[in-house]
Amino acid sequence: MYDRVNLSDLKLHENTIADGRVRAVGYELRPKQMRPSVWVFEPGEQSTKHYQEEQEELYHVLSGRFEMTFSDDEGDETETLTLESGDVVVVSPDEVRQLTCLDAGEVFIVGAPNTKDDGVVVD
Repeated sequence: MYDRVNLSDLKLHENTIADGRVRAVGYELRPKQMRPSVWVFEPGEQSTKHYQEEQEELYHVLSGRFEMTFSDDEGDETETLTLESGDVVVVSPDEVRQLTCLDAGEVFIVGAPNTKDDGVVVD
């Protein structure tokens, strides 16, 4: 059995916890083992600085250019990656990360396992 959707058919939803808008792939397809979504960003917009309680996350840059910043437990930056179209990064649940848009674009993000409200925002 399979389910299929085209991203152009998905409504773009405003997000209340971070910059950017979301195409809720997971809501449409209802996978049991993962939480996929496509985030759409304009330059300067950011995800929250966060880590996950359980979810490993895969980030695939579909278009645009981004920085992904990693931080230690005190919130001090430890590393910054520049990501461009085609780049894929997998991040462990306990790694504090934040995505910043440099050039307008879209990022396909998959979290697994499919755990709702798994993200913990760091100030």
